[in-house]
This record gives sequence, C-alpha cells and structure tokens, in this order.
Amino acid sequence: MIASVVSIPIGNWPLRLVPLIAALLAGWMAGTAQGQTMPGFYRAFGNTGVARVKSTTEPDDSFDLPASYVDSAQFADDASLHAVSVSPDGRHLIAVGDWGVIVRSEDAGKTWRNVNSGIEAMLCDVRFLNESRVVAVGGGYEPVTGLSRGVAVVSDDAGRSWHRSNAIDATKLYRIAIRNGFDAEPLPAGVIEAIGDDAESSGVNRFVSMDGGLTWQPDAAQSAKSKMAMKDWRRQDVLVQDSAEPKQTKGREQTDGSSDASGQTWRVRVGTHGTIERSEDDGATWYAVRGSDRHSAVLFVAASEKSVPWSLIGRETLEAQQRAVLVLDQSETSPSGELRRLGRLRNAAMRLGVAATLLTASADWINTDEEAPAAILRTHRPAVVVLDENLPAETRDAWVRATMDDGNFGSSPFGSIRQRRRLYQSKLQSSENVASSRAVVLRSDALLSKRAVLAGDLALDAMMLVTPQLVVPASVEVSPVPGTSTELRRDSTLTGGLVLADGQRMEASKVISASRRRLQIATARMSQLGRLKELIEEPQLRSKDLTTTLGVLLPRTASEDRTRLLWWLWLHVRKQAVTVGGSQAELDRCEQVLLETMLDAVPSDPVRRWADCMLEARRESFERSVVASKQKRPQWLAFAGSASPSNASVNSSDGDSGDQGAMTDVATTEFGGGASGEVQSSGLWQAQSLSPFAVKPVTFESAMSNRGSGNTEAASADVLGNALPSLPPMTQRTNWEYHPIVMAARRISAVGDESMAVDAHEGGEALQSPRPRASKASSLPRVASRPRLDCQLQDDCWRDVAWQRTDDVAFAMVTDQEYLYVAVVHPGASAGELPRAISLWLDGDGELLSSFRFECRSDGQRHASVDGSVEWKPTWYAALSGWSQAETVDESPTETSAGPSVLAEIAIPLSEVLPRDDGLRVSNQFAVRVRAGSSLNASSGPRCLASDSQAMPDPQHWRFYGMPR
Repeated sequence: MIASVVSIPIGNWPLRLVPLIAALLAGWMAGTAQGQTMPGFYRAFGNTGVARVKSTTEPDDSFDLPASYVDSAQFADDASLHAVSVSPDGRHLIAVGDWGVIVRSEDAGKTWRNVNSGIEAMLCDVRFLNESRVVAVGGGYEPVTGLSRGVAVVSDDAGRSWHRSNAIDATKLYRIAIRNGFDAEPLPAGVIEAIGDDAESSGVNRFVSMDGGLTWQPDAAQSAKSKMAMKDWRRQDVLVQDSAEPKQTKGREQTDGSSDASGQTWRVRVGTHGTIERSEDDGATWYAVRGSDRHSAVLFVAASEKSVPWSLIGRETLEAQQRAVLVLDQSETSPSGELRRLGRLRNAAMRLGVAATLLTASADWINTDEEAPAAILRTHRPAVVVLDENLPAETRDAWVRATMDDGNFGSSPFGSIRQRRRLYQSKLQSSENVASSRAVVLRSDALLSKRAVLAGDLALDAMMLVTPQLVVPASVEVSPVPGTSTELRRDSTLTGGLVLADGQRMEASKVISASRRRLQIATARMSQLGRLKELIEEPQLRSKDLTTTLGVLLPRTASEDRTRLLWWLWLHVRKQAVTVGGSQAELDRCEQVLLETMLDAVPSDPVRRWADCMLEARRESFERSVVASKQKRPQWLAFAGSASPSNASVNSSDGDSGDQGAMTDVATTEFGGGASGEVQSSGLWQAQSLSPFAVKPVTFESAMSNRGSGNTEAASADVLGNALPSLPPMTQRTNWEYHPIVMAARRISAVGDESMAVDAHEGGEALQSPRPRASKASSLPRVASRPRLDCQLQDDCWRDVAWQRTDDVAFAMVTDQEYLYVAVVHPGASAGELPRAISLWLDGDGELLSSFRFECRSDGQRHASVDGSVEWKPTWYAALSGWSQAETVDESPTETSAGPSVLAEIAIPLSEVLPRDDGLRVSNQFAVRVRAGSSLNASSGPRCLASDSQAMPDPQHWRFYGMPR
C-alpha cells in the first residue's frame, strides 16, 4: 500500500489520495462488520449488497429514441457479444454484448442462460473483481447531438442480478482494467480504470472508480501523455475487436469445491450473432456451445454514412427476421473521429437488428494478396450482397469478384452444392419512381405490417444518430449489379426464393406482430406526412400556416412519434430554404417555430437540448444579423473603407487592360458562366462580372418576395400552449453543459478561444480542465501587395505562407487592409478525383453554428449564403483554374503551376465578414473551414458535403486565426 502511494506523481497526489482513503476506509468498515477476511484491495470493492448499488443509480434519462416497435427481448439470443470474463474460482463466466445482453454460465462455459441487465445500451466489456462483484461497462450516443454517453452495471452475486451504477459523467466505455492495466501512468491500489471516448467537456478518456464500479468519475489528473497512449491503444483494440478476432478468455475448471484444486484448462470465446465457443486444447479446436452455425443472410456494403440504405436494412432485419451485417467500405480512413463515427454507425445499426458493423478502407487492400471482401465473405457467408451504387469502380469490382467466387461460401443446407447467391446494388432516391424495369423500389412511406411502422421511420431513427442533417430519401432502389447474371425478384425480402440455412434467420418465435396502438400510430403518421408535404412544398410557405397546422396535428400525435415528426419537418423546411424559392424571412420564422416546438413538445432530452442550443445561437448570431440588415452597413462592421468595385484599385504592377480582357474571356467561355451578371435558372448560382482583380465579381439578385407573418411566437403559444402536456425539466449533463459548441452558443466562451486554454498543474504537464479544449490561433500574415487572382500563385503574398491541410484540400490565407485572400489547392490527386465544388466557411463570432459560406463549382458558378439564405448579397471575387480539365496535379502546393492543382483564388472584403467588438459579443479569433466535394450535382443547388451532415460542428474541421486589426 505504501508503494502505491509513493508511485503517485507528486503533482497529482492531492487529487487521488482523498477518494482513495475514503474508498479503503469504507471497505475496511464493511469488512469488519461482516467478518470478512479479504485483502484490503478486495475490501475496497467489497460485497456491500444491493442497497448500496441502488443508492447510486443514475437518473433515468434514455439517450436512444423511443422505438416501441423494437422489443429488446427479441435480441436476447441473437445479439452480438463483445467480451467475456471468468471468476477467480473458474466456475462462473459472464459475457456481455449488444442491447445490454448479459449471459451467464455456472459450469465453466458449457451451458449459458440470459440474465436481465436492466439497460438496452451496448455493453463492451466485463470484469470479475472477486468471486461475487462483477462490473460491466459500455454506452451509446445521443440522437442529433451525437454526445457519447457511458453506462455501467454492477452485480454483487456473481452475475445473477444487476443494477445500474452512476456513470453520468462518463463517455462510452470500451475496456476495463484494474490498476494500470492499460500501462498508463500509475494509479493507487483498489482503483478500476476504463477507457472511453474523449469527453467533449474535458478531453479526458480515462474514467476511474474508487468503490468497485459503483460510481465513475473522469480522471482529472490524467496527463496528456497518458491520454494519447490510451487513445492509440483504444483505437487499435476496438478496431481489431470489431473486425477480426472474437473476444476470448481463459480459465481452469475446478474438480471439487476447494479454491486451490487443479483441473482442466479451457478457453471460451464470444462473437457475432451471440455465438459462444469453447476449446479444451488451448485454442487448437473449438466447438459451439451457443448459436452454432449462425451466419448472415444479407450483407450490406456502403461507401459512406450518407448512402446507407437504412429503411432497406430495417425491412430485412426487423420485418423479415434475416441476420444482417453492415460494412462501411471507404476510399480512405480518417484517424480523426474514426471511432466515434464507427460507434454512431454501430449504435444505429444495432437498433435495427444488425449483428455487426465493420469498417474497412478499400485503399488498403485493393491489388493485395488478401483482399478484405473475400475475408469478410468467408466469415459471414451471406446469401445476398447489396453494394452501394456510390462505391468506387475498383472497390465494386473487388466485391463482385469475391461474391462470385464459390470458395468464399459454404455449402447449401440441403446438399454439398454451393449455396445460391444474389448480388444487388442500392441507390437512395429523392423520388419514388422506378428508373429501370430491372429495379424495385422501397418507398419511405411503405408500411411494414408485422410491426406497423413506416420504412421512413426506421431510416429517420438511424440517421438521427449517424447523419442527422440529411433528409430521409423518398425511396431506396434495388437492382441487379450490371454485368452479373443476378435475377430480380419482386418479393418483400431480398432473400425471397432462396433456401437459407436455419442459422441465417432469427427465430420465428421472436417475430412481433403489430399492436393496435402501433397500427394507429403508423396509419396516422402516413396521413400526417401527406398533409405536411403539401404544406411545406408551397412556394410561399408562411410560419402562421405552419403554426396552425402544428396546433392541430401535434395533440393528435402519439408522444413517442413527435420527435420523428418534428425532426422530419425541420429537415424539409431547411431543404426548402436552400433549394426552393420563397420568402427567406418566412422560412427562417418557420425554423424558429419548429425549434421552439421541439423544445416544448419533444420527449427526447437530447433533441430538446439541441433545440435550446440552436435558439440561443440564433438570437445573437453575427452572421444572421448581417442578413437581417439587408445590405445596410451595420455599425459594428470593421473598416470604414469601401470595398465596392468602383473604389477598389487594381494592382498597378500587373492589372493592365489586356490581361483584364483575357481573364474575362476565360470566365465567360471556359467556365460556362454566361454574360456578365446573368442569373442562373436555379436562382442560387450566379456568374461574376468585372472586378478590380481582372476577373468577374460575384453579384446576386433575388426574386423572392418577403412577406411578414405577424407575431409568430404569440401564435405558437396560443395554439400549442394548452394542447400538449408539459414535459419534465431536462436533466443536466456535465459533458453537454461544458460542450465547447454549447458554451460558445451561450456566449460563455468561443471555440478555440485562447482564454479557455488548458490548465497547467504542478509537475509541468498540461492537463485538461472541464472547459472547451483550446485551439491555438495562427497569426494571419499581412501583405503589402495583393494577388492577381490568376490561379498561378506567383504573387509575392503566397511566398513562404503556411498551408493548412484539411481532409481533401490544402489552403492558405493572407490579408491586407481591405481584403481577405484565400488560395485553395488539391495536392496529390489524379484528374478523375478532382472535386466538383469547393466550399469556404468563415465564422466571426466563435460559435460555428452559423457562418458565412462561399461556394465555387468547377463549371465556374458561385454562390454565397448564411445558413442557406440567399438574401445575403456580398461583394466577393473568385478566379477558378478550370480544374475539370484532365491534367495531372502537382503534389506541392507551394510550387507555381498553371495546372489544375490550384483550384481557386478568392478575395473577400473584410468589411463583409469580420466584425469589430463595438458592443456586440464577438471572439478575438475567427474560424475558417475549406472543404471539397466530389459528389455535387452540377445541375442543382448546394448540397451537404462529406462532413456537413452532423448537427453539432466538429472544431477539428476548422482552423482558427487571430482577428485582423
């Protein structure tokens, strides 16, 4: 005991010594009262009884949407298992997995039975602390906010009964260890540690319990070195465990009741579909003791989170009772946020009954000896493979080859012949029309009779966890993969007509028929969606009409269905604001009405918290105040100098009239922009006219009318105030209250604000405090001469600048007294991989929830907006290199080249985008984000790019600069 105290770092001992002494004292007193003879280590855990556990139970605050059409009991036998632990005496084993499933064995793993855990979240790890105390940990993610939440359950009777412990401040927990089991910095004796996601509030990823798993707290004394070491270990362990080997444990079977008797050594391992296997020869051979011969019936392969056919997956799993696996096959993996993305995807897939979600990168295995598709197919042996239409050609071909290879599949259930297989491709559509006679369509308003739920509801529930900002597609089209002989069956399931093995289907007894209430809810929702679609698709949508409609519909909507209804409606109103004509002011008021209604009527606390945060951000948004000013120069705008083309001077050294004419011809012919100032058919994208930089400037003319709607808030209160029952107050969560985006929206701090830097403690280490993590701002270079905007990067201002690399492009930024200059390049890519559009975000008030957005397309058209508003008409200038031409891209952005590696040069007047602190709360920094999109449809308006589908922005996607003075 003395050694453990001495090993604590000197700077950290006050933080750990007090709770340690309290835990050991409690264990000693409990041991004395009960006559225990356990060592002090176990005395701190103790067998303290059920009453003590109940006293620390976490408040009931579910972070999953209420899904009454799914009964967790149906997955008790089929849920995938993630960890197994054996008691010190070798007699008892506990395995945990999806849906909070816990299975227990009393005969060294030969037979198993289910035990009620009391939770429905994923359990990732379990550990026996002594013969009686067992701790299991896991967690999930909140819908919309994406917040990581941890859960922990404790048993004091060797796993016979379980009670939820207090892990309210923990993120999703992956692994448990006892005192330095992760080879991190020393911990005192008697401490349990767990690895979880990085906390939004503090950045801590280690959580400790001093009382045997009853309560969990973030390790406030965790060093930065320890955090990074545990983060690397967690990434490797979780990804390997999810995609490679099953989790196994080792024990010794007792021959009699004594604690020191020797017996046979054995191994037990658990895996997908609830399978449990046992080995008695140290892992040389295995035999199944639970779930023998279970495999997947359908395997879905998606290119990204945005293109997962959730409604189709839900129909195959929840409706047709097929076992399914989801594979996310990306062109390349991004270490940043990889585990969180995989976690949210797994959480959503689990709710739809998917047994496993795997993450692979095609760039890592194409043209290698062992391709990932073959290995995955040999493991799961599906009868049907569904490929995402958005998969790259090389990736799709590799999956087709592997599926057509008989060696990757087992024999038919009725003979030695190989099992018949089908190969389909899926496509998300914005319409319900069938594009081909060889295709079938699953519509979002399709009613799944066995559970009386709409297919679109399944998709919406999943997307609120994975891609909450995307609109649910109107339908999913399924067709045979071109070039294959796969037949098309118009059955209610993809496996119709195939002979499946018993292990590829869930048990028929688990099928749940629709209740009368579910049928009423589903049929009412179908009629509601029809009325709402007609309302929001009107060109002149008015907030007063929306408020009246909500006052009629919401009281008639089941409480568990209001979240889906209001979220669906908010997404479609947002879509109208971006892509359809109408009054921008009215659409903005409609959004306001919906956010206020969510806050008052939605039973899901995470969605209510998000709506409250959005309302606070909208009230004081600098960017929205610029839109509201309607081209009037606010007094807080920086720099009194004019930025109009008539007053801006042309670069005297390079801007002669001949060059101006040359650039004008390029802009009108090569980019397809048309005549000067011409407005495109979409009403959103425009071409440039003459500018002081020898290129055409951007101009905007909006034909939308502006109609008032009266006092919308008062109307909402009159209609809804007395019609809906009042909701209980929202529970407070530390990880949400100190979320950097939430604090910025409340004007407590700005994201990346240097004043919120991490605290420095004794010992010289920089440790995280419960505040937003700081991102040190870069100084913005001031230049004396402006660039030509010719996409050559030969100007003096681009020499020796710091290039910021994002996921897909690199950019540099400089400024002078009038303009902000941005150069965007696309390093190291082939012509086929060049983006169709680039987007630039600028945020000047530090909250990242609303920002100025500038977009340029490869055909030369430009667009500027604030949260989709086209009433903001700034003056800005851009030159594009015409990167749609097929040429090789230089790898070095600093080298000057006339090729398409330089995508754009942009000039934005500082007076348009950067505020000055004249009474308005602004940050001392401004944030910049640049992204490229390869899937943008050139014939339509702006769409969400790869990482824009999250409701809460990720500060890691942004770069911060000091405010120019």
